[in-house]
Amino acid sequence: MKIIPFERLANRHYLSEDMVQSKVAIGIAVLFCLVFSVGDYLNFGFGNKYYITIIARIIFIVFSAIVLIKMTQINRVKQHSKIMFCWGLVFVALTLVVNILRQANNLNFTYLDNIIVLSLYLVMPNGLIQKILLAGILTVGDMSVIAFWKDPTDGLLFVTIFLSYMIANILGIFISSRLSKFRQNQYRALRQEQNTREELEKVAFLDYLTGVYNRRKFFELGNIEFSRFKRYGSAFSIIMLDLDYFKRLNDEYGHDAGDVFLKEFVNVISKHKRSSDILGRLGGEEFAVILPETNLEFAQQAANRILSHCGEAKISYYNQCLFTTVSIGITEAEASDRSFAETMRRADNALYKAKSEGRNRVIVQ
Repeated sequence: MKIIPFERLANRHYLSEDMVQSKVAIGIAVLFCLVFSVGDYLNFGFGNKYYITIIARIIFIVFSAIVLIKMTQINRVKQHSKIMFCWGLVFVALTLVVNILRQANNLNFTYLDNIIVLSLYLVMPNGLIQKILLAGILTVGDMSVIAFWKDPTDGLLFVTIFLSYMIANILGIFISSRLSKFRQNQYRALRQEQNTREELEKVAFLDYLTGVYNRRKFFELGNIEFSRFKRYGSAFSIIMLDLDYFKRLNDEYGHDAGDVFLKEFVNVISKHKRSSDILGRLGGEEFAVILPETNLEFAQQAANRILSHCGEAKISYYNQCLFTTVSIGITEAEASDRSFAETMRRADNALYKAKSEGRNRVIVQ
């Protein structure tokens, strides 16, 4: 069985939230792209540089639209991460193209790009390495633009700009790591809460020893089945089972041996019932099975199979052979029944009759 890393499980859990965040980020980026196209006209006027920036922005907007459409078909973390990384590369490329085309003495883009670097760490859903790669490309690209496409700057200004980018990257790595750890802890707490709830449900609905439904849950499901019967006429039958001379087995071999036998008895029943059948322990050595969509004839066939296999079952316990028989009572829900409890009473009467007539038999009523 393949073990899935905890971080990947957390990412799967938050995939829908990440996709919403990605769509919002793309929408904001496209909005700013449209707004800055007005600034491009103020910077360049009508000319080659202006047309190049407009073409670059149109390409980015069209690519963003394609990414948003593709996101409607994504249901895996890896797919989402891959497409967002590609979108991030196109976004960084657009930013660098526009920065190169700006006037040679214009370094104002460094203020905004520091914010963009930080945003790449906080908004992108990718892993930390991919975030560092995107932010690093923008950082190195901007420093290259300043060094090779802009007017020469004094060393102190260049170092100051470089340090501002480094601070943005370091801060972004720190915050991104903390957020990732917080999200994993949040998911871990959620899993623990779910596990606790499942354990409580088991305690509330399952028999602690055999793992089948306890009396309370069995009757709850029985009432639901009875309601279906009354509404739609869907036949169902009940098999009640009681181990013969179980007290004597307990007295002779001990309660631990009795517990082992009860578990094995449940295994025998489980092997010969359908997945839709409802098995419950009513108390002690008494069990019952609800057979949905089953008439009396088929219920009797199932009961005879259980009777036969229980009689043949030999259970080894510390070099001792444990065995006993079972008495079974069967009934089918009738139109005159007013409640599930009334149907159960008829099955219980059949079981009592099986006991009184010598045990190890099936009685239909």
